[in-house]
Amino acid sequence: MSLIEKCIVTGGAGFIGSNLVERLINENKHVTVVDKDPDRQPFISNYLQLTTFKFLLNDINNVEVSDFDDDIDTVFHLAASADIKESLKDAKLDLENNVNGTHNILEIMRKKDIKNIIFSSSSAIYGETDVIPTPEDLGDIKPISLYGASKLAAEAFITAYCSLYGMKSWMFRFANVVGKNEHRGVIFDFVKKLERNPNELEILGDGKQEKSFFDVSDCVSGLIDIPMMDTNILAEIYNLGILETTKITRLAEIVCDELKLNPKFRYTGGDRGWKGDVPVTILSIEKALNVGWKPKYSGEESIRRTVRYLVEK
Repeated sequence: MSLIEKCIVTGGAGFIGSNLVERLINENKHVTVVDKDPDRQPFISNYLQLTTFKFLLNDINNVEVSDFDDDIDTVFHLAASADIKESLKDAKLDLENNVNGTHNILEIMRKKDIKNIIFSSSSAIYGETDVIPTPEDLGDIKPISLYGASKLAAEAFITAYCSLYGMKSWMFRFANVVGKNEHRGVIFDFVKKLERNPNELEILGDGKQEKSFFDVSDCVSGLIDIPMMDTNILAEIYNLGILETTKITRLAEIVCDELKLNPKFRYTGGDRGWKGDVPVTILSIEKALNVGWKPKYSGEESIRRTVRYLVEK
């Protein structure tokens, strides 16, 4: 039997989650989505009538043992607060949702004897480091945002539960994921700003921020395919991204090219977009490549595909 046959997807109505659910459903898996955001339900509305699909409109802090079926084999844990700027206003946001919420899911897994958890972590855990490209085994990890700190804490809880209760985990630290069903992020912001004013584009920071932008379909392939390739583990961590990076000014140029616009760029100044933003993030993905995973799309292809999705939806 496959590692993944009947699964839970927390945050399954969101950006990455809905793309993950789409592939799981297409592969005839039984899927239960847990998501608290009713505004995201259109991303999964096509599946509501399927006998292989269930939807629980609930917060991961509030779900209980009785909400999960008895024969679940895998939890994809994607639900999280992911707005670094918002967490500056509410310092408990990431603790409550990303740490406490993860602990509640782990407790349900322990009580239901669910053995596999696939977790969406983040490159934000690394903070600012001189080790570029950054590998998973970086020894000195110092997050600079509450979001990054909460993801690192969640990883630690998952690792401990695996050691204590015989679970297996695959934890994925993402670069910047873009694509279908995106509803925030720099590409989304640029498109919306240009819809309001096609003559000028505000760019946060100095535009020299440098990051990898990779397609959500490649992210989903990592979440599903790598655990199938690497099964003899206890708690494993993988970076997911692409080999190339894009500076924000270049990203803005690509967006404008897709929209056939030539606005004036206006920079807000400084070396980052907001407090807690990491100006340069370049991940080593050698470990994922070595087990057989490989991204399909380049950074520029991923950016252009995202703009087209946002325009056409």
